[in-house]
Amino acid sequence: MNRLKAIDRKRFISFLSELKERKVLRVAVAYFVVTWIVIQIGESTFEALNLPVWSETLLVVFVMLGFPFALLLAWAYELTPDGIVKDPDGNAGSRVALGRQGYDSEKVDAEIVLPSIAVLQFEDMSPEQDQTYFCEGVAEEIMGALNEVEGLSVAARLASFQFGSKSADVFEIGRKLNVSVVLEGSVRKAGDQIRITIQLINVHTGYQFWAGQYNHELKDIFEVQEQMAQAVVNAMRVSIGDNKLTRSMTQSTEAYDMFLKARSYFTRPDKQSILFARSFFEKAVAIDPDFGRAWAKLASTYVYEYLCGDTSGNARSEARRISNIALRVAPGIAETHIASGIAYSVCEDYAQADLEFETAIAMYPDSFNAWFTWARSKTYEGDTRKAAEYYQKASEIRQGDYQSVLLQANCMSEVGDSDGAREKAKQGLERAEAVLELNPDECRAWNMGAFALHRLGKLDEAKRWMETSMQNSPRNTILTYNAASFYAMIGERDKSLSYLAQAADSGCLNLGWIEKDAGLKQISDDPRYREIISRFKHGCMCGCANPACL
Repeated sequence: MNRLKAIDRKRFISFLSELKERKVLRVAVAYFVVTWIVIQIGESTFEALNLPVWSETLLVVFVMLGFPFALLLAWAYELTPDGIVKDPDGNAGSRVALGRQGYDSEKVDAEIVLPSIAVLQFEDMSPEQDQTYFCEGVAEEIMGALNEVEGLSVAARLASFQFGSKSADVFEIGRKLNVSVVLEGSVRKAGDQIRITIQLINVHTGYQFWAGQYNHELKDIFEVQEQMAQAVVNAMRVSIGDNKLTRSMTQSTEAYDMFLKARSYFTRPDKQSILFARSFFEKAVAIDPDFGRAWAKLASTYVYEYLCGDTSGNARSEARRISNIALRVAPGIAETHIASGIAYSVCEDYAQADLEFETAIAMYPDSFNAWFTWARSKTYEGDTRKAAEYYQKASEIRQGDYQSVLLQANCMSEVGDSDGAREKAKQGLERAEAVLELNPDECRAWNMGAFALHRLGKLDEAKRWMETSMQNSPRNTILTYNAASFYAMIGERDKSLSYLAQAADSGCLNLGWIEKDAGLKQISDDPRYREIISRFKHGCMCGCANPACL
């Protein structure tokens, strides 16, 4: 009951602030003053003009009827040096104060700080209910465009998409993601026609303060996405400065559809999903050879294959070749330079990799992906001090990300900063727990959190986290390899070797990484370990030398 009262009080305060901002109260006072003067004049002139007695009554009635219309006009329009203009977007509430406080804060009417927004996964309203990938893609494109707006903080996809698209509690979202605004949307796609509806909700009040509906042909999707992002920026009163919300994109709706399908697989961290993603990226670039972002993602699938254990030996060269194509067709976007940087990195040309990452960051200084991927590159290079520095930058940009913090803890441990490593382990664990509160099925958080708990001396809890991660995601090849390293580290040799064999069987062993893995060194003297490595070197776990078996 107290919470409801607090929410109602905040809504009332927000409403009063809105009235003040739109000068509705000022108009009300001015209206009373002006009408009082008009009535006084009427009393003195109507009699001189021999008008009927009821004329004065009629004047008062007109004055009373005009009052609500005056308030309505004050709400929807504003007086500017260019005359009376319609309030942008024509929606009540578009001036609501945007802060980062959650709904539990008592400072809703306090100082306004950096605007922040969470974009939820869009709801599929299509007749066949088969457009989930398209809904995710549209939401991600808007999120990506908003990410490039200076002065606007955007919650990460991993966090915001956990709430789904239906029945989301905006107060809870505001508290957990530390945002001031939630963007909800839906997509209805039928043939070549699309209808996209979006709305902005203030998490302090629970009120919708802007909404828009876009009915277009599918071929207009790129223009529509730009319009929606621009409308959101306008509604939130964020100055975009020199930022442009257009993103390098294909003009082929068929290629774009393939790209969205590919990306829906690419977000799943297992080798089979990456191979599915690759097939769709290949279709996208076959349809539109100038689709730079699709080329960049295609190159990244080969980087992933190399890191997971490239039995063919072609992954690194393909990553370089395809990233060069991406740079040639779309040199002006950060994504192509990031893809090129990591491709140079796995080819051990670290100087050229640094140049590519520097170029990407010059284009987009607050790119989480650029800083995070550069940190990974520095880890491969062995420059753990620089890696820790870049992970720190990434963690500051995306303040809910746990991976950058936990990986930074590893780097600090390697350079001998045990106190710093423990502090980062604590911080990363807190972020992982926050993610798991939103989505208990986020197995990577369980997996990486287990290492942090072990670092903090909480072995029993660490084992429980690792077991949870493997029970919930038994076919995730990267997590399986991590489990092998974890159990080797804590002295459970049989479990470690069992998971190592599973990782090798799925093709997820990078021999270069194994040589550097401090955990696996604990079992390197075991004959079973040498047998697994030997059989993997020959191409597959069934004993033949055919890479296609993997």
